[in-house]
Amino acid sequence: MWYPLSDVQYAKQTPITAIDIDSRVIAYGDGFFTTMAVVAGQINWLSYHLDRIDESAHALHLNLTNADLDAANLESPNHTIRAYFNSQLANFAKTLNHGMLKLIVCRKNQPIKGYGFCNSEFDAFIKLMPTDKPLAQQANQVIIQPAATAICLTQQIACLPKPLVGLKLLNAQDKVMASHELWQHQTQNAQMIDGLVQDVMGYWVEGTFCNVFYQLNHENVWYTPTINRSGVKGVMRQVLLAKFAKYNRAHEERYLASEELANITSLFFCNAVRGILPIEALMLPNRQSTALDLTPIYAEKLT
Repeated sequence: MWYPLSDVQYAKQTPITAIDIDSRVIAYGDGFFTTMAVVAGQINWLSYHLDRIDESAHALHLNLTNADLDAANLESPNHTIRAYFNSQLANFAKTLNHGMLKLIVCRKNQPIKGYGFCNSEFDAFIKLMPTDKPLAQQANQVIIQPAATAICLTQQIACLPKPLVGLKLLNAQDKVMASHELWQHQTQNAQMIDGLVQDVMGYWVEGTFCNVFYQLNHENVWYTPTINRSGVKGVMRQVLLAKFAKYNRAHEERYLASEELANITSLFFCNAVRGILPIEALMLPNRQSTALDLTPIYAEKLT
């Protein structure tokens, strides 16, 4: 069920049953989203999700109004975007207890025509997706999923200007096309969990719904593609980079070129809901499958 977050009706938790066809979220995909795992009434990696929300709102020039603050029983000017969403999301997490929350933040319809905007007002909507069982034994636990396979896809993703690169934007037609290509392969191979995608410059960036970490030539270093012109700075990617730094684990952000794919010896995808997805075999662009070493992944003990 979807609920409004920035509306006074939130207090009544009235589900949304329809949306204006002329809204900017439909016309332009003018906004961003984040999906959060909830365990025992707590949002996993909440501070990282709030970082994403804060960064995205500022990049898109979205800000709070007095009505937003009144709806959340907050006082201006002492409360920021971060504090506002922290308060609102916590209430929904307690209601959900176990499952997932999906937050969409989009610009309100504007009094001017076309793509442009003249104010910073936004709408925010949240979807509650309960699960029968907890997603993890405890909050903020890094889950390692069963090993699966992956493929190097042909569909490329766009490069974006610096204010937008790394954000989880609603306007993601390139990801839609990449995900469709992945689905076509999955109909032939149920073990295929994700696909590696290139940006339009020809460098490999991420999966269709995950970030990626890899090792080359059995070196004891975890690499992840640089996100400075394409891709999403995923929450689990940020969590793992922080863990690697905290425990002095060798890691580096770098570009991944096509000629290096055959030198990958270990690889995993990751996101904030699914955790770590180890890859035991990667199908290269020449459609040759290469076996990968799972040992370095399980040796990390990141859980």
